[in-house]
Amino acid sequence: MNTISDNLGELATTMGATMLTVGADEVVMSIPVQGNRQPFHLLHGGANAVLVEHSASILAQCLAPQGRAAVGTELNISQLRSVTQGTVTARAIPINVGKSSMCALVDIHDDAGNLTATGRMTCVFIHAGQAQ
Repeated sequence: MNTISDNLGELATTMGATMLTVGADEVVMSIPVQGNRQPFHLLHGGANAVLVEHSASILAQCLAPQGRAAVGTELNISQLRSVTQGTVTARAIPINVGKSSMCALVDIHDDAGNLTATGRMTCVFIHAGQAQ
């Protein structure tokens, strides 16, 4: 079986995601703006949502107790600044980690370092067999 960083999944792969850092302290990943824009040539808000959910889910899996899988239950995102080119990078960090759940904060920045979106995601830890 592949490690978390080896298998980005179909959606993240289609979006051109690159995993930069994977660990229990942070997960950092990026996507190109090109190919992920809405009709007005701005980065699609859904692309930001995928970055928040995907990076937070990977972080949660890094923090999940042995024999448990992380499953998202809540996603919140605020679009703060439009992006038309380059790359956006998401950094997920844990806000709170408990025995049965985890909450992460994810900030997304453009190539110039501007904060373009921020989000929060909650994941619960279920028995690994339940995730299938």
